[in-house]
Amino acid sequence: MLLYNVALEHSAIVQYLYHIFLINNAEITEEIEKIARQEMRHMKWFAQKVVQLGGEVELKRVEEAIKVGGPDWASMIEKDVDAEQLAIDTYTEQLEVVKDDSVKKLLERVINDETQHRHEFSELLEQVKGMELSEEERKEADEKTAVLINKLLQEEYRIILDYLKNFFHSKNCEYRDIMLDLAIESMVHMGELGEKLGEMGATPDLSMPEIKGSRGVEEHILYEEASGREYTDISKEISDPSLKRLLEWINSQEEYHRQRLLEFMRRMRKLTVGDLKKRD
Repeated sequence: MLLYNVALEHSAIVQYLYHIFLINNAEITEEIEKIARQEMRHMKWFAQKVVQLGGEVELKRVEEAIKVGGPDWASMIEKDVDAEQLAIDTYTEQLEVVKDDSVKKLLERVINDETQHRHEFSELLEQVKGMELSEEERKEADEKTAVLINKLLQEEYRIILDYLKNFFHSKNCEYRDIMLDLAIESMVHMGELGEKLGEMGATPDLSMPEIKGSRGVEEHILYEEASGREYTDISKEISDPSLKRLLEWINSQEEYHRQRLLEFMRRMRKLTVGDLKKRD
């Protein structure tokens, strides 16, 4: 049941991200982003409860629950109201069968949040009516650039899920902290790339990426190295100065990710060698 809740929160986050990227109004998207961040906390709380109960976290989605709506903004926000109602109904039904007191308290807290979110989305729905761009204001996306940026966005999405899985299951406190930090920064990268695609008039690719088995530190280092090369290569093919600056900024953060992982790996190797010497 809790794994289903993790997947349902994941689905809501993806739906809200679509709307953040596609609605070209800062006031509206700021409100949606605030709610999406709260859904991330819900996903984290449900996942941590799974681990506490001895289970293994699966970062899946409920694909049929992702309803983007559109192309008009009002249709998008209507789908968000529906998503909150679905969560309220689901968690309320679970409350009737759950016996564990800590799980019941968690469900009650999340239901209260979702009820507030439904109210906030209902207010947004009234605001967006009549606020859309005219056909003259809509941009025609450069297809080649959109494909390249979507490729980077998909990679960021995939590594977020990978880092989060390591965060939930690692027993090393320092490694958990690093994994959460890198996941959060990768979420920022994904958000920036998605917003650029929206500004270009393109649709972000938020399809579920293929998640590989849990990686070790060395594999994460190799991934960050490969990611840096990919950002460098794609940056050379981009002519837009602001987009090129964004890719260079993300690339510099990816380089720091690699450095943090390298430093952690070196410390762990020293500790292992030191422990073996003590045993000898």
